[in-house]
Amino acid sequence: MNRFSRAALAGGSVIIALISSCGGKDKSGANLPGDFAARSDAQKVAYMMKNASPDSVARFICRGALGEIPGVKIDTLANATLYAYEHYKEAELQTFSVAYDEFAESLPLDRKMKLRKLAAEEDAMGMGYQLGLEYVNSIRMDHKNAAEVEAEIAALKKACENPADSATFTRFMKGFKVALEYDGNNEIPREIYNKYAH
Repeated sequence: MNRFSRAALAGGSVIIALISSCGGKDKSGANLPGDFAARSDAQKVAYMMKNASPDSVARFICRGALGEIPGVKIDTLANATLYAYEHYKEAELQTFSVAYDEFAESLPLDRKMKLRKLAAEEDAMGMGYQLGLEYVNSIRMDHKNAAEVEAEIAALKKACENPADSATFTRFMKGFKVALEYDGNNEIPREIYNKYAH
């Protein structure tokens, strides 16, 4: 689904494996300019837009913001994303937008929370609750089993150990419980429903 699309580059320079599968097994950057790390977010995105497909750029921005590409950092996610939205046109913009949303939604809970915080796309007070409400659908759509759900929730709890994020986990659990009680009995493994809905 998120396989890296290679683009032919002027001068024969090729980005080999900057963005790979959703699972993130290869997060390295290859054959980037020597001064790439020192460039501004806009300059990094501009370079990528010239040398990679829009779906790869979307994943590059997300992973760069999350700190998952060695030697490459996106400092301000909102600015990097805005640059792409302002400079892509029509079909490329659509491809970028869809890929960005799909990648963001495919992330496990802890990384999804971090990306949303970086994007500042919703208020911090409501973010945990919203994640909880949405998680039931994620379980259903991705056919997650009880062990996977427990592992994701444990990772989120660990990511929320920072005092500034402590309330996020509590709100997540509240939202998750509400969603389970409302419609979680449908296509959700019974052990998940029994453990978290009560």
